[in-house]
Amino acid sequence: MEKTNYEVELKNERRRVCSLLYEIDRRKQQLFEMERKYNNTTATLQGLVDGLVAKINSKDSCLWDWELRYNETVRQLKGENAALRRVFAEENRKDKAENFKLRCELRRRTKELEDYKSRNDNNMERRSLLNEIEAQKENVPCRDLVELEKTTSEQIAALKEQLEETSEALKDMESRYSCLTMKQILTNRELQDARKESISGLNDVLTSRTTLVVKRMGEINQKAFEVASSGKFPNEDWQETCAKLCSLWQQNVQDPKWHPFKMINIRGNLQEIVDEDDEKLKELRNEYGDVVYEAVRTALMEMNEYNASGRYAVPEIWNRKEGRKATMKEIIQYVIGQLKIHKRKRKQIP
Repeated sequence: MEKTNYEVELKNERRRVCSLLYEIDRRKQQLFEMERKYNNTTATLQGLVDGLVAKINSKDSCLWDWELRYNETVRQLKGENAALRRVFAEENRKDKAENFKLRCELRRRTKELEDYKSRNDNNMERRSLLNEIEAQKENVPCRDLVELEKTTSEQIAALKEQLEETSEALKDMESRYSCLTMKQILTNRELQDARKESISGLNDVLTSRTTLVVKRMGEINQKAFEVASSGKFPNEDWQETCAKLCSLWQQNVQDPKWHPFKMINIRGNLQEIVDEDDEKLKELRNEYGDVVYEAVRTALMEMNEYNASGRYAVPEIWNRKEGRKATMKEIIQYVIGQLKIHKRKRKQIP
């Protein structure tokens, strides 16, 4: 019995061993299949990452080349424009001086000829004497007179021709200047279009923590009203009062009927500034202080500069640290910097 039980137990153990071996083989097969899928997935992801990195490198290179070409084109256009302005001004000055000189010479020669003819027409005695001398000397003086008139006429014709050539040259310079002016207008238009696209593309990217921000020009800075309201109404719901007050003055800034500006002469140039003696502004300053007044004054100046006809706030890329409008160079540098950061992050992905 013991031997029989031992054999049965041994058979059972063998079955379990076979079952375990089969399970181990099955698990190994599953593990091999999972490893194969993992390798395929890793290879696919690596290909995608490499493709994205290549695209970023290509775009980075294209953007960098575009920036270089843009800077070089702007520099060349500015140089050509300045040089042509100088050349045009110098040639224009010379042409005007030569033109004036030729006109004076033409008037002098014409007057001499008229005086000469007048003297010969009015002096009958001299005419008679000349006739006698001409008869005696075989018409030599007559030939001299004819030769003088002929020479004077030729000189007048030459002066007129030279004057016409100078006028044609002046017209040619004016035409060239008009072409350059049109080229400059088209370049400025392209820059404006590029700036609009930059504002549209970076509107959701730039934040209050970046050097460049998207600022709405003509919009009142609400923080100034918050500071004034919290000090003026400490025991009341100053936040609601602040919101109403800021909204009211934003409507005033956008009101086309309200124009609190005046013209002043600064070194011979007329400039438009905010009129500090305006009744509304004086009342605002007296009641809420200089901080709120400066916020409204700044919004008025921005509205008058950026959208005087539409009277609504417009977005602009602003250099927060220096408190001015960002240049296209700064915008392009920011975009390139972001692409480089994105590229480094991609390289760090295992």
